Amino acid sequence: MIKGILFDKDGTLIEFEETWHKIFKDIFEALEKKHGLSKEKTKKIKDVSGFMESSFKKESLIQYATVEDIISQWETAIADPYFTKDLLRQIMVEHGKNSEIVPIQDAVKTVKSLYKDGYIIGLATADSKESTLDNLQRLGILKYFHFIGSDDGFYRGKPDPHMGEAFSEIHGFLPNEVLYVGDSITDMLFAEACGFNFVGIMGSNNSWDIFQEKEYPTITKLSELKEYM
Repeated sequence: MIKGILFDKDGTLIEFEETWHKIFKDIFEALEKKHGLSKEKTKKIKDVSGFMESSFKKESLIQYATVEDIISQWETAIADPYFTKDLLRQIMVEHGKNSEIVPIQDAVKTVKSLYKDGYIIGLATADSKESTLDNLQRLGILKYFHFIGSDDGFYRGKPDPHMGEAFSEIHGFLPNEVLYVGDSITDMLFAEACGFNFVGIMGSNNSWDIFQEKEYPTITKLSELKEYM
């Protein structure tokens, strides 16, 4: 019997491409125009990130990596002492604030409905704690979450099971009492590492066919989730 539901954030509750493509486009423009990063090195970090001019590559770094992992790879690719991790992090945070957050179809309604039905709801994301809390607050659903695991310096990033184990321990769940909902291969591996049930989101930026090959349920919108509870 499912008692707890743990969600990924970007690509699961929030439209990944619609939300993050413009943010990263603005970040790259700021690095060039405001901070003098060369076009050659901007292209390097775009390629590392899986950023294309109109979309992201499937299973891109931006989709599954923590903010700190992204910053570390950018710093290595740029290889210029001016572009420190602190500067790159500051630029990323500045452009994430007050940006438009686009929810996945039925996400807000589904979270509220599951909360009302008595499920314990949690989040396990690669995004920073500050950004995660801001996103959920602006969607009006922060208060419905009993647990938030993020890139906060404490939790280890997915697919390490740390966040899932913490969610289970805090609420006294056995692994088979938890359902994890995500959109990336990393999410699937995380659910497997935790021993959780898994439902995959079908989207244009993920390899959802692998979910089906492994016989995991897949959905196109969160309102379909209750069929698997």
